[in-house]
Amino acid sequence: MNVEMLHRGEVTIIAFAFDAVLDHAQVVEMARVVESAMAEGDDLALLLDMRATEHFSPGAFVSAEGVWTSLRSIGPLRRYAVVAAPGIAASAVEAFGKLLPLEARAFDADEIDAARQWVTATPA
Repeated sequence: MNVEMLHRGEVTIIAFAFDAVLDHAQVVEMARVVESAMAEGDDLALLLDMRATEHFSPGAFVSAEGVWTSLRSIGPLRRYAVVAAPGIAASAVEAFGKLLPLEARAFDADEIDAARQWVTATPA
């Protein structure tokens, strides 16, 4: 997994590019990075790049750290973009933006540049 972090005003933008197999270790590391950013007190914007991800290991979905961080990030998280989300996951991402106090968008694999522009723009 590759992680890039950018600070724009009072927003911390974190871009995660996952490996071919998204596993428990990557979910735990992502949670650690997000928790660290939340400790800084800034609002967050996340970009999850899944273009290289071929499948998920079962352990990716069984992470107490990942669930806890997801719940804690609801307030600070302002923008959430996922690139190349598999099937139903893209619909779930779009639903997040309707159910939670954040903007969420799913982008196709060839829209990585648009996703980067959108996630780094000032959230509404």
